[in-house]
Amino acid sequence: MALETSVLVVGGGPVGLTLAIDLARRGVDCILVERRETTTEHPKATLLGARSMELYRRWGLDEAIYEKALPPEHNYFIIFATRLAKQELYRFTSPSIDQVRNRDPEAAKRFRELAWSPYGKTQIGQQNLEPVLVDEALRQAPTLDFMRGWRMESFEQDSDGVTASIVAERDDTRRQIRARYMVACDGGTSRVRKALNIPMNGRGAMRANTSFYFRAPDFLNVHGLGVANLYFVFADDSFGVFTAIDGKELWNYQYYFLDPAKETRDLDPALVLTRAVGKPFDFDLLDVTHWHHHQSIAAKWRVGNIFLAGDAAHLFAPTGGVGMNTGIGDACDLAWKLASTLDGWGGPSLLDSYEAERKPIAIRNSLISATNSDKIDLIMAETPPDIDRDGPEGDAMRVELAAKIKWLARQFNSAGTHLGYRYADSPICVPDGSPEPPDDTAVVVPSTWPGSRAPHVWLEDGRSSLDLFGDGFTLLVLGGEVEATCSYFSEASSIRLPLAIVPVRDPVLKNAFETRYVLVRPDGHVAWRGHDLPSEADIAIACARSAGSSVRASASNS
Repeated sequence: MALETSVLVVGGGPVGLTLAIDLARRGVDCILVERRETTTEHPKATLLGARSMELYRRWGLDEAIYEKALPPEHNYFIIFATRLAKQELYRFTSPSIDQVRNRDPEAAKRFRELAWSPYGKTQIGQQNLEPVLVDEALRQAPTLDFMRGWRMESFEQDSDGVTASIVAERDDTRRQIRARYMVACDGGTSRVRKALNIPMNGRGAMRANTSFYFRAPDFLNVHGLGVANLYFVFADDSFGVFTAIDGKELWNYQYYFLDPAKETRDLDPALVLTRAVGKPFDFDLLDVTHWHHHQSIAAKWRVGNIFLAGDAAHLFAPTGGVGMNTGIGDACDLAWKLASTLDGWGGPSLLDSYEAERKPIAIRNSLISATNSDKIDLIMAETPPDIDRDGPEGDAMRVELAAKIKWLARQFNSAGTHLGYRYADSPICVPDGSPEPPDDTAVVVPSTWPGSRAPHVWLEDGRSSLDLFGDGFTLLVLGGEVEATCSYFSEASSIRLPLAIVPVRDPVLKNAFETRYVLVRPDGHVAWRGHDLPSEADIAIACARSAGSSVRASASNS
């Protein structure tokens, strides 16, 4: 007899876990199928951006994530060197976790990104993030049935749902799952995407890389540069980057191959690591992986009752740290739309807005990452082969290279990439005719422009404005008068649409949110704003039902 569920999530990495948790917390029964019985041992992705931390804040997971991240007292350093034990060229600095968490006033003067979010860059390896999410997933039982050690083998769909066949890794036991919807979070080689014959578009595989994951307790003493998050190596036989996994003894080296014809398989780890550091050192090799930088986007994100999310829908270069973060955004966009549709208050075309909103963001973010990679490759390719030469000529070469790297390092001011994306032309966001704010990778222009993430502002009582938003729609009434809004939005209760009306008198928030009324969606993005309530349509209901044309006409006539 088949197991039955509302949503089947295939793949239990960070994206699949996030989606399943979000669904379960919204009361949606779901099954999460993951072939691994344990969490990943390889760090893979290593950065949570500010927006992902904001999303996890809703569930109270931020402190658990901080506990597993790099030491909170250390600034976020990116060091550029010829070889680690040779010549340091440049050092880029971002605030530490403690400076962010404690709202350090001196740090706020130095790092403007602290004004845009309660969070900064949080470096945590995927091997440490997954256990935090697994614990939260297990807390959602029985609404969330987490089936570890099972792989999805095949599936069929009809107009009413999806029937999937799963197989136990241990003993080949077979079962069937009948779900109303299925979401593929099964990675870059997605079995689901391939079975649906969905092509990947974009530049595709850009170049090859090999990662060496190793343990070296004495690594910091070997190179003497101190604790940093990333250490870039600019030497023509060792282009790449070391990543701190725990800041103590676990490290990963991504060895870059600028020559596409160069063999990436038969490598001597000791030789590669010794050259990159600049002298021999003791280490235990834990894992070696071969992979490519990508700029690849799935042509379709929905086929009937099946959706793609995360790496199944997009593959990035790691230069920018937005691949996993984009997938987390996918999950939190899709979760509330699936929940509202299953609960009956979401309209028949609401689910179509998932691809309409998230695919352009994936294209934007993948192009940012690819461009970052191109800049790094360009400067690495121009690095002289004898960059470590002693004497005045060597000094002059390093001064010239450092100037190029300083220009390059501007790409690590990435708050705009993580926080500044918006759903322009979304069918469920109502334009108000105002110009779109600048989309700058380094700078966030806080705005309630429809489709934007609702801004973060510290309130007089110490909370963030983000804490005003719940699991449903939130209508902020700037000024505090709620009588007219209560009657106007009374229709929402007739379809059980979750709508909270929140009066706000905080003067700082009134200034930041720009208009008298701001309607925020369940995912924290602005659906509509205005100085007056629209005259004809119920904005919240129209947005929830994806009645784009009617709500836009009504808003423009108000």
